[in-house]
Amino acid sequence: MSESKLEAMRSATGGLALRLIGVMTLAILPLALISFYQTAQVMEESDNLSETVLLDRTERAASRERELIQQAIGAAKALAETEIVMVEDANLCNGVLKSLVEGDNTYTMAGYITASGRVACASDTSDEILRIGRDLFSKIQQSDPNADFWSNTSAGPKAALSLAVPVGSSSARQGYVWISIPYALANIMLQSEGNKVDLVIFDATGALLAADFTEEELVSFLPQGRSLSDFVQPNRQLYNGPNQNGENRQFAVVPIMEDQAFVMGSWEPEQIAPFPLMGRVMALYFPLLMWGIGILVAYFGTHRLVIRHIQRLRVWMRLYAAGRSEVGSARLDNAPEELEAVAQAFREMAQRLSEQERQRAEDLTEKTTLLKEVHHRVKNNLQLICSIMNMQVRNTRSDEAKRLLRRVQERVMALAAVHRYLYTARKLSMVRADLLLEDIISQMVVVGGIDRLDSRVKISTNFANVEITPEQSVPLSLLATEAITNAVKYCGGHQGQTGWISLVLADLGNDEVCFSIVNSKSDIDATQIRDEPSLGHGLIKSFASQLQGRFEVEDLDERYGIHVTFDIMYDDEEESQAA
Repeated sequence: MSESKLEAMRSATGGLALRLIGVMTLAILPLALISFYQTAQVMEESDNLSETVLLDRTERAASRERELIQQAIGAAKALAETEIVMVEDANLCNGVLKSLVEGDNTYTMAGYITASGRVACASDTSDEILRIGRDLFSKIQQSDPNADFWSNTSAGPKAALSLAVPVGSSSARQGYVWISIPYALANIMLQSEGNKVDLVIFDATGALLAADFTEEELVSFLPQGRSLSDFVQPNRQLYNGPNQNGENRQFAVVPIMEDQAFVMGSWEPEQIAPFPLMGRVMALYFPLLMWGIGILVAYFGTHRLVIRHIQRLRVWMRLYAAGRSEVGSARLDNAPEELEAVAQAFREMAQRLSEQERQRAEDLTEKTTLLKEVHHRVKNNLQLICSIMNMQVRNTRSDEAKRLLRRVQERVMALAAVHRYLYTARKLSMVRADLLLEDIISQMVVVGGIDRLDSRVKISTNFANVEITPEQSVPLSLLATEAITNAVKYCGGHQGQTGWISLVLADLGNDEVCFSIVNSKSDIDATQIRDEPSLGHGLIKSFASQLQGRFEVEDLDERYGIHVTFDIMYDDEEESQAA
């Protein structure tokens, strides 16, 4: 996997932004859990408060209705206690009841019903009053005979809420006194400006007594699948559920008259929710919204204050690593004091490193110049020695002395070739072995060790592009010189053919090099001559040992070869650069 992909993966999994989100999540998680819990508690308390408020408002809204009913029942009980209902004079009874109705506009009619169901007297003797009395008696017969009072509603021109109380004990029931309240008045008393509660008053049988809306609207008002008679209970009740239209509402039922009359109030729970604008669902998701906003604010704040400055510092470092030194004058844009201190430290470090690099380059240039000057002078001195030896060769009459001087001159020229290469090379840490060997061969031709008329041979070379250290170049040059000289000395043509010498420098890989010199053999057996110990043969082995190489000899009928295999020995600095 490439370095860029690895860096992208590290950036995706370990970036500051993702880690910040993780840390912020862990930091906000307890607050979010607390917020969820508190929100649930608030909503539960809100529901409880809503129910309590609904009960209170329902009871307060029906207080005037309760007073009106209690007043009517009280008046009826007062009449029941008088002897007026016992007298046989119907005209007197009618007059008293008529005076009651005319003296109080709260009532529309009043009457007395005997135990047999006959309307004995009334404030009005119209057929409508007689019908209302008969309907009321029928309702009494269908209800609990031991009740303290009974109620019934009537429609028509004189729509009213009629309330009846018994006359006499339950064992000797004489009749019933009833008083009627205008239905419109009963409904108006349930209506109050600003009251958001819908109210309905009903009796123990579930019959509607009064409401602050029309009777047609009662169908949609009632809870779904339930009737008013289902809520006839002695205690206060709370109910949450949909109405007939499917709307979710809260219902409260409060008894107002000794388990004989009840008031039901209803409203929508959302009307008093703690979050009227956002709604109850938003209240639950508010902690998540808080977490998201916190993450965004933290991320953009961190990006503004930290991440963008760190990214800019990274760009500076990459530019400096690429060799661009203008980062010394770069500045961060309104960075925090801590990051500005880091940027200043980087600029100072870059300036110091640039100065050190410049000083190092100057020192290296000076060192290289001095080394080349040393190699140049050594090469000149060696060439001077060769010139002196050449003069000595010309003045010497002995052939053996000339031959020995030539051999020494070839060795000195080999050393001079190394120093001449190092003087002209651009890189002093490594030496091109192929170029060095070609230079040595050309020098030996110039000196005359190879190109003599009586030992003229065909020389072929095959040198690979191999670099060795300067320490290895000296023994390799001297080894090549001795080996070539010996090859020329013992080279000969087989069956009249021209002699040949083959020089090969092969790169075996893994920093391993093989230098081979193979020459042809003449028909004359030179085995004993080769087996005789000689200075050249000893020097070749010595130079091979200095190269820490393997020295192998190939001796066949038609050719003779020397093979030296060695490893390139890098110094510590070269090895670190290669790594």
